[in-house]
Amino acid sequence: MKEAAPGSPHRRRHIQIETGQLRLDYQASAEQAESVARALAQRFPDITVTVDDNLDDDLPHLPCARLWD
Repeated sequence: MKEAAPGSPHRRRHIQIETGQLRLDYQASAEQAESVARALAQRFPDITVTVDDNLDDDLPHLPCARLWD
């Protein structure tokens, strides 16, 4: 499968969500990952969200990802 261009919202990204000892890792489109990161930062300042290119194809997809389109 052809990888989307770096600036494309359809490009797959790794999103990591951390709070306390809980750490969740998912894959999502660039647009979805950025939307989740923004929303969590605004509502929950104790949660750390990292979006990067360290994507592992075995990561689960972001739950309810379509809500973040």
